[in-house]
Amino acid sequence: MSPPETASNSNGGVPAEVDMGYEVHHPATRRNSMTVDQERERRASIKAILADDSLAPIEKRKSIQHLMDGRRSSLSGTSRRSSMSGASVASSVNEDAGSVVSYSYDKEFFISNAETRRAEEQRPSCHHYQRNCTIIAPCCGAAFGCRICHDECSDLPPKISNAGQYQRSASLPSSFTSTRMPESNDDTHHNIDRFAIREVICRNCYTRQSSKTNKCISCRCQFGTYHCRSCNLWMNDVDQPYHCEDCGFCRVGGAENFQHCDGCGMCIDRNLFDTHHCKDGKYKSNCPVCQENLFDSRAASHEMPCGHAIHWECFRELAAHDSRCPICKKTAETRERMMPTWEAMAAGVAIQPVPPELARVVNITCNDCERNEDARAWHYLGIQCHHCSSFNTVVDAIVLSGEEAHDFLETQANGGTRPPERRRSSRRLSSIL
Repeated sequence: MSPPETASNSNGGVPAEVDMGYEVHHPATRRNSMTVDQERERRASIKAILADDSLAPIEKRKSIQHLMDGRRSSLSGTSRRSSMSGASVASSVNEDAGSVVSYSYDKEFFISNAETRRAEEQRPSCHHYQRNCTIIAPCCGAAFGCRICHDECSDLPPKISNAGQYQRSASLPSSFTSTRMPESNDDTHHNIDRFAIREVICRNCYTRQSSKTNKCISCRCQFGTYHCRSCNLWMNDVDQPYHCEDCGFCRVGGAENFQHCDGCGMCIDRNLFDTHHCKDGKYKSNCPVCQENLFDSRAASHEMPCGHAIHWECFRELAAHDSRCPICKKTAETRERMMPTWEAMAAGVAIQPVPPELARVVNITCNDCERNEDARAWHYLGIQCHHCSSFNTVVDAIVLSGEEAHDFLETQANGGTRPPERRRSSRRLSSIL
């Protein structure tokens, strides 16, 4: 690691230097836009780190590296606050030491300098929320419009605890182009903890500050019409956001329109609350189509008549080619909505008889009412349940086939005869062949 730079002011004053055992070189131009006072404060922080006997050598090196990266002013092995004015504390995990360490932020150092402005201007554009602030990811120190932009980024900076492996000059994804060591999956992609966000940048005056506010401490700009201190969320109120204490985070739709169900573990529409199918942990599972977790998904969920939940958009795509629940195979629409379809299928069966050589006598089970029926005539359009009129049936066994089946069905239709003995088969075939 190169030693801290030195700079002379116009009056001939030279900031205090730190003897780190290296020869100090004076570059012709300053690498960043730090003022003499800011550089003096940085040097004072380095001195304090080197003099702190409670820090292990590796913690001192990492702390100074973080400081030189411009992301942290100091690293402390305890939860004590910095001696500088306006410092706030956030926590991170020191993976090498296996313990929690605290990072102290120098508020004055981060106010409206070129570094925060560059972080704001170079971040990926955000179209998820309308807000006037940019978050600083606590995991990698990069600036993003929101947590979703962070999680969707294909090439993230490494986590702060692993940052010492890399040569980095900035904490922005667009600047992460220097030579890298062999990387793990956590280095290239990781999800942000929304509750651990501690800093934001005002998009109006580029002031870096605490996230526990909805107004800029410098220009008094409002970050969002709706603000949740717990979830670190800023957005407009068009979608009627509200914070549910039982869910643990914010949802949309208006608190007056939803009621939390302890059984399902989800906020349910008040108009459907008394009649909804309550099932323990129903929304603590994944969508059966896209496999995304339903509980914390941003997409709307839909409850099918069988009681299973699915994303609404996934349900619409599924209904285009299959009207059954992907989990239990029951009909995913109500009986009233399916009756016109079943009546049309029954009419098709009546006008299209099966040729004698293809005739079959089968035993079936209905997926919807779960009843069994014996000695039914097979048809390639489907076999209708006599109990609930559903065509959502499966063939349990083929009892007769060909001319023998045709003769049996003719005799049964003309006066009835004793149905053949029901035989169970381990093979279950769909009635829609």
